[in-house]
Amino acid sequence: MKRPVVIHWIGNIVILLLLFSAPQMVSASDKDEQLRQTMADIALLNRQMAQRKADATDIRDRLGLRRKAIEEEIHQEIQAKGIDSQSEALENPRVFYDLILMAELRAYIGRYTQKIGYYRVACDRLGYLYQQADDDLKIIHTLSDLKIEALIGQVEKVLDGYLADAQTLIIKTDTLEIDPPEKIWASFKADR
Repeated sequence: MKRPVVIHWIGNIVILLLLFSAPQMVSASDKDEQLRQTMADIALLNRQMAQRKADATDIRDRLGLRRKAIEEEIHQEIQAKGIDSQSEALENPRVFYDLILMAELRAYIGRYTQKIGYYRVACDRLGYLYQQADDDLKIIHTLSDLKIEALIGQVEKVLDGYLADAQTLIIKTDTLEIDPPEKIWASFKADR
């Protein structure tokens, strides 16, 4: 008769332990799901930012090729017309407009280079946050709710900061600094 009482008593203890640990299990499950969703958001944004970086790199490279072609065109025109001075170069319509075009291309190339750097930093930052979330997911049962909430809050701030830039690649033309033809001529002559 003692044996069923002990089993009954152990059964009651197990039930009590399960009841007390049930909220923690649900909480751990909720934290797990919350971190997984956060990681999915980070991964999506990181892919978008990497694509914008690739787009900017492609555009910058194509602009660089176009700039080299224009430099060659200027060089050919200078040789064909025997142009020696800046004043002669600026009086020649073809050279003058090519210099203006080169100035615009330089400005765009510079801006795309800045954008590439921005996207690189964004991808690095998102990669770090993803790794941090992944590490936390691995030890989720020992983390406090405050630490997970802090991480999710930090991730949300970063995601909100980069979200608009992940959608489209935008260069504001009114903020470009375009050098005058004289400056382009001076740098062109220095390069040759």
